[in-house]
Amino acid sequence: MKRYALLLFFSFLLFSACTGFGQLNLIPYPQQVNAQPGAYRFAGQSITYYCSDPKVFANELRYLNKNLLENSSLKEATASQATLQLLKNEQLANTAYRLKINKNGVRLEAKTGEGMFSGLQTLRQLIEFSGSDNALPYVTIQDAPTYEWRGVELDVARHFFSKNYLFKFIDLLALYKFNTLHLHLTDDQGWRLEIKKYPKLTEEGAWRLFNNQDSACIAKSKENPDFALPAEHLRTKNGQQEYGGFYTQADMRDIIAYAAERHIDVVPEIDMPGHMMMATKAYPELLDGSSAGWGKQFSVPLCVCKEEVYQFVEGVLGEVIDLFPSRFVHIGADEVEKSSWEKSALCQELMKREKLSDVHDLQRYFVNRVNTFIRQKGKITIGWDEILEGKVDTTMRVMYWRGWVKDAPLKAVTRHHDLVMTPTNPLYFDYLPNKSTLASTYQLQVVPSDIPADLAHYVKGAQANVWTEMIPSAARLEFMILPRLSALAERVWTNKSLFDTYQQRLIHHFALWDKMALRYRLPDLSGFADQQVLVDGRATLRVQNPLPTARVHYTVDGTLPTQASPVFTSALPITKPGHVRFAAIARNGAKSELYTVTFTESGWKKAVNVPDAKPGLDAAFYAGTFRNTKAMSGNVVRRQVLSNVQLSDTLKWPSFGAKINGYIKVPKKARYNFYFTCDDGGVLRIADQLVVDNDGQHAPVEKSGQIALEAGLHPFAVDFIEAGGGFTLKLAYSEDGGEVKPVPDSWFFH
Repeated sequence: MKRYALLLFFSFLLFSACTGFGQLNLIPYPQQVNAQPGAYRFAGQSITYYCSDPKVFANELRYLNKNLLENSSLKEATASQATLQLLKNEQLANTAYRLKINKNGVRLEAKTGEGMFSGLQTLRQLIEFSGSDNALPYVTIQDAPTYEWRGVELDVARHFFSKNYLFKFIDLLALYKFNTLHLHLTDDQGWRLEIKKYPKLTEEGAWRLFNNQDSACIAKSKENPDFALPAEHLRTKNGQQEYGGFYTQADMRDIIAYAAERHIDVVPEIDMPGHMMMATKAYPELLDGSSAGWGKQFSVPLCVCKEEVYQFVEGVLGEVIDLFPSRFVHIGADEVEKSSWEKSALCQELMKREKLSDVHDLQRYFVNRVNTFIRQKGKITIGWDEILEGKVDTTMRVMYWRGWVKDAPLKAVTRHHDLVMTPTNPLYFDYLPNKSTLASTYQLQVVPSDIPADLAHYVKGAQANVWTEMIPSAARLEFMILPRLSALAERVWTNKSLFDTYQQRLIHHFALWDKMALRYRLPDLSGFADQQVLVDGRATLRVQNPLPTARVHYTVDGTLPTQASPVFTSALPITKPGHVRFAAIARNGAKSELYTVTFTESGWKKAVNVPDAKPGLDAAFYAGTFRNTKAMSGNVVRRQVLSNVQLSDTLKWPSFGAKINGYIKVPKKARYNFYFTCDDGGVLRIADQLVVDNDGQHAPVEKSGQIALEAGLHPFAVDFIEAGGGFTLKLAYSEDGGEVKPVPDSWFFH
C-alpha cells in the first residue's frame, strides 16, 4: 500500500498548493471546482445576509438558520454589507447552483429553491470540515446533478422504522443530495400505512407474532446487539408478544413535509397483486377459493378476476394518491405466484372474455387496469422490471432490479419506458458489504453499455434498495448503508472517475457521521491475507487501519473481539496454527467488518525448470452456466493466450467458464499475499496448492491467501465461472506485507 499512500500524499500536496490548507473533502464532488489560495472566516455570532428573492428561497433561509449556523444567528443586511448572499440567477438550470467564497464572504446563486438547497449542502460540508478556526476555502464551484433520479428505497414493511427515525434518515439523504425516498410500505410481513376506508389493514396487518425473520434476528442479537428488535416496536396482546407499527396519515404528512423542505420526493409503494398477505388475511374476500398464505415460491396474490379487488385497489390507491404529492406511485408487480389464478373459475372466465392467452397475460391485464386508474388521477405508475414480461403502457416507469436478467434495461428503453437502475449487484444495500462493495457501488455504470446513445436519455438515474428482513434496527441499517451510500451519491450526482480521491475524502466523513449519531461500518482494514502461512514456525500479522479514531481489537481464542479485547498495535507475532479474529471499533461503538485470519504450517515452495516457457497464460473457455468451478464441463469452445489474469469485455457470452493455466515467475524468495477478486466465482492455485477459494455464484468479492515461494517459476492455475450479469476477474499481490500491486504481465508464462 506504500505506493498508493504516496499517491494520496502527493494529491494532498496538490490540493494544499491550490487552497492553502488542504483538499475539499466534499461528497458528492462538484462538477467544476476552481480553488484559490486563502480562506474566509465568518466574524462573530451574528452573520449578515442578503437574499435577492426571499419568496423563492424562503424555505432555504429557514433551513440555513436552523441547520447550518447552529451557533450563529442571521441578520439581514444590504447586498453590499452582507457576508452571505443568496442570489437568484435565472441563467442557471433548475437543479444547478454556483458557490463563490472569497475575501468578501460567501455568494450562493441558483434559479430555484432546489438548486439553492443543493448549494447549501455543499456549504454545510465546507463548514463541517472548516476546522477549529472555521476557515472556508477561497473557491468557485459550479455544479449540477448528472441524473434526475437519485434515490434510496427503504423497506419499512419487513421491519418498521418510526417517524422520528425517518426524519434522521431524510437528513442523511439530504446531506448527500439524494432527491428521492422510495418507501416500501406494504408486504406479506406488514402493512405500515393507515388506510381509513380499510382500517383492518393496520389494525391487524401492522402487527404480527414473531416470524422466521424476527427469530433469526433475535438469534443473531446474542452476538451482535444491532440485530435486537427495538423495544419501541414490541407490544403484548392477549399474553403474546407482537412486533409492528404503522404510520397514521398524519404521521405521513409530517414525513412528507419534512422531506419536501429538503427537496426530497417521497414515493409510496403499495406492492400488488403479490406481496399482499397482510391484506388478504384482513380481507379474505380479496381471494377466490384460496387461503391467505404461501404458494410454491411467493404468497397467494389478490384474485385479479374479482371486481371487489379493483374496488379495494382503487380505494387504497385513492387515499395514497390524495396523501402523497409525488408524481409517482409504485405498484411493485413483482414476484407474483400465479398458480391460484390457474385454479380460479372466475379467472378462466375473465381470460376467455378478454381473450387472454395465459395467466401472464392476466398479470398484464391487472397492471394495465391499475395504471389506467393511476393515470386518471394525474400520476405516473412505477413497476419492477417484471412488468416488461407483458406489453404495458409506456408511460409506466420501470425499476430494473433483477441483475441476472441482462436484457431488461435495453428492452425497457427500446420500448420507450423511463428507467431507474436498481440492480441487485451492487445496489441491494441489504446484501452484506465486503472489501469490494464500495468500489463496485462507486463504479456502477448507470447507463448500461448495450444501450444506444440515442436511447440513453430514458435512463433517469439509479437507486439503492434496502430490504429489511434482516435489518431490524437503526444501528444495523446504518452499518449496512454507510459508507456505500456516499459512493452512490457521487455516482448519480458527479458521475466521474474519482474513486481514489473519493476514498481519501471519505475518511473525513466518519467524524461527521459521529456528530450525526450514525452507526456506520468502519473502513476496511488491509495489509493481511485471509489465509496466511507459518514457515519454520513463525509468521507475523500486520494490519493497516485507515481511521485513526478507531482501535483494532483482536482475540486468539475464537471469541468475538470487543472494546475490552487486546488492542492491536503494529504487528502481532504468530507461533502456532490457529485463528486471529479482529475488528476496528470506534469510541461510539461503530465497527468495521469482523475479520478472521487463519494460520497454517507450510514450507517454502521450490521453483520448477521450464526451459521452453513462452510469455502469457493458456485459457480454455467452456459454454454454459455452472454453479461453481468444479461443475465446469463440456467441450472447449474457445482457446487463447492471455497476457494476464483478466478477460476482455469483448466476451459477450451470457455465461461461461474458463480454465487459465501456466506459470508465475516471482523475482525473489518471499511470502506472497494474493488478492483475488471474482464475479462470479473462481479458485487460484499456485505450486499445486489452493491459495484462494473464491468459488460459487456471487457478486464481486475479494478473497486472499498467502504462499511462501522461492524465486523462479511455479505452476499457476485459475478456474473461473461467469453465471450472467457481467463479470469481474482481478489479481493483485504483495510481498512480505508490502505494497499491494497488480501482478505484472512479465510474470506469466505457459
